[in-house]
Amino acid sequence: MKFANFLKLALLPLMAGVIALSGCGATSSSNNLALTQGNWSMTVTSGGAAGTFYIGGNLTQTGTNLAGTLQFIGSSGCFPPSAPVTFSGTVNGHNVTLTSASVAGQVLTIVASGTAGTALSGTYTVAGGCDAGDQGTVTASAVPSISGTWKGTIVDQNSETVTVTMALTQAATASTDGTFALTGNLTYTGSTCSISGTLTAGNAYISGTSIAMQGNTIESDNSAGNFTYYPYLNNPTSPTSMQGPYQQTFGVCTDANTYTATFTKQ
Repeated sequence: MKFANFLKLALLPLMAGVIALSGCGATSSSNNLALTQGNWSMTVTSGGAAGTFYIGGNLTQTGTNLAGTLQFIGSSGCFPPSAPVTFSGTVNGHNVTLTSASVAGQVLTIVASGTAGTALSGTYTVAGGCDAGDQGTVTASAVPSISGTWKGTIVDQNSETVTVTMALTQAATASTDGTFALTGNLTYTGSTCSISGTLTAGNAYISGTSIAMQGNTIESDNSAGNFTYYPYLNNPTSPTSMQGPYQQTFGVCTDANTYTATFTKQ
């Protein structure tokens, strides 16, 4: 037998073993859930006195590792509202584990699963702190970007029903606190008071389904004004509207009244 042919035959079992190992690794990796990167909203329902609260913010996956900066919204008070909390976790198949950093001595752990990368459901437990022993259920959804045109109505200080059009752009990358900045322009139609408005990064953001806007306006006498708007999206997976309190807070259009404003995606 020629030496070259002998070498080829000798290498065949080794090559087969390498191929088998490579195939096994690829199969294992492909079986892990790939979560959508970006803004997530979680509805947390306590089995005890904590009631229902929400967690929202940035969640990313690198391989089987998860990392996030999330905020607690409407919590029982044991977790400070709107303060960024870091989370870390892992993905194993379709199972996900997320654990918060210690906040005032308490740690929240989520164990969930899903069949797609955009939705999870499972349970949570709290160890330590004022909520020690609390547990309940969690549903989590990836929230798509709200970039686009939104239109709604407000009532101004002159009791006029005014149509407002917002052209919003959501940042693709999260801020360090886990929120996603919003920028854009507003136009007011049917108002004898406000003419236009702007939203700048740092003054407007979305976290989960919770939105905060503090914007500037140009008023009918060309002076500067301000408004606030704190709505929630109607649906985390396919939002079509947002609703919350709107108020003109500065300038000649200042109004002590707060109105519920609803904007719909165009």
